[in-house]
Amino acid sequence: MAKYFINIICFILLTGTIVCAENPVPKDTLYDIGRYQLFQGTYTTFDLKNGQSVTSNGVFLLDTKTGSVKRYLNKIDEDGSYIETWIPTEVQTKKKQEGK
Repeated sequence: MAKYFINIICFILLTGTIVCAENPVPKDTLYDIGRYQLFQGTYTTFDLKNGQSVTSNGVFLLDTKTGSVKRYLNKIDEDGSYIETWIPTEVQTKKKQEGK
């Protein structure tokens, strides 16, 4: 009876090994493990209306592959909808139009 259970366990282990060998994890997926880092920090914004700077705390998402950093934002908009998103921290500049 014990040999029967040992044979079943060996069969299950071998079958699992064969299934895993036939469906390997793509290499791109392995490199994405640990790609994103979360950290808490402070940031400063400048209010143009009041002419004052404000320092706030926030949660940031760092993409270690591209180097981009995004800040977590959650708020209720003008319509009363709850918004939860990541916004880029890079300053968006408009390209100058030629001839102006």
